[in-house]
Amino acid sequence: MPKKRILVLCVDVDNDLGEKARVRGPVVGRAANIEAATKLALADPEEADANTVFEAVRTAEQLGKDNEVEVATITGSSKLGFHAEMEIAKQLDGVLKKFQPEGCIFVSDGASDERVLPLIQSRVRVDGVKAVNIKQEKDLEKTYFVVLDKLKEPQMARIVFGLPGLALILFFFLGDIGLRWFIGLFGAYLLFKGSGLEDAFLKHTVDWRLRLDSIDFTFYFAAAPLLLASLWLAFSRVAALGYAGESNVSKLSAWFLKDLLLLLPVALLLIIIGRTLRAVNEKKNYLLPNYIMYGSSVLLFWLVLNNAAEWILGNVPFSSFFYSLILGVLAMYLVSYLSIEFRKNIISRMNIVGKDVYTELGSLVGKVAGVDKRAQAFIIKTNENQKIDLEFDHISNIGDSIIVKY
Repeated sequence: MPKKRILVLCVDVDNDLGEKARVRGPVVGRAANIEAATKLALADPEEADANTVFEAVRTAEQLGKDNEVEVATITGSSKLGFHAEMEIAKQLDGVLKKFQPEGCIFVSDGASDERVLPLIQSRVRVDGVKAVNIKQEKDLEKTYFVVLDKLKEPQMARIVFGLPGLALILFFFLGDIGLRWFIGLFGAYLLFKGSGLEDAFLKHTVDWRLRLDSIDFTFYFAAAPLLLASLWLAFSRVAALGYAGESNVSKLSAWFLKDLLLLLPVALLLIIIGRTLRAVNEKKNYLLPNYIMYGSSVLLFWLVLNNAAEWILGNVPFSSFFYSLILGVLAMYLVSYLSIEFRKNIISRMNIVGKDVYTELGSLVGKVAGVDKRAQAFIIKTNENQKIDLEFDHISNIGDSIIVKY
């Protein structure tokens, strides 16, 4: 009976190996993993990831009696979230390309690692998940030191220290009104993060490249001062009204929004124009519907928000704001629908069926077997005759072959 190729995989999502032990992922092989875990244990004896790596090595030794086994540890990022997922995907593709396993055993130390399980399953079949539970005391003194260690992590420090710092700065410049502004901004951030818009924003901006020789650099260069000027005008107006004795939060917010919208839409449109010209220059016509929708969104949001500010200040009746809101919603729906149809037609006319599909690291995913216009996805057939549906948004480049990010 032929031996099965099995990968025993350990994932260090927050990159403790790199941050504490100065070990870069991926770590492949029994000896390399033992060395990496030892360095991490010496750097921080209470680190659970070290025990997880040792358990992965032990699991590989047990399976190696009857199978062809490789053990690997891949690392994410201390920034967590999308940054960690991108790094994990990059390293995993490299490991899979070299070893080409038939299945995978995922060794995890808890829920934080298991959150990336869907990402792993999209690339290799997971035959089992092994959890490592570390027994620890739970007294008050230990909790205190655990909290102190957490505060040293950049992700936690930005929240614990950064938010109070922002509140103090706003209070210094705007007094009591500044605290109200902080609460409003904090609420907007929670809404932005809780609704998933933060991850969506990062996914759409992580691949932006700003080069001095790029066609869109001039537009970025022109947009930057406009962005700063719009913020300066808005905050200056609120500060001046506050010193003049204005305390109505609704009117202060309306003035802030009104002055912000003087230059901000122009700056955003310049950025979108630059991205559009770059897409045309690089023959990425499939991106044009997105930029058309972005530009229309800027104009429609400007129309609605500007009318809202004017209504709050008493310059226009409520009916004017209401009609602009209805017009904005209908126009946005129409633009979104037309953009989707435009992109479907562009993709379907590109004759991508039969082309090889590679990841950005050069790993072969398979061949395009068809296009599902309704789902806005193309169907990939792998070498194992499995079919994968991948949305158009994952396309990084289309040429003789297709490069995707996922």
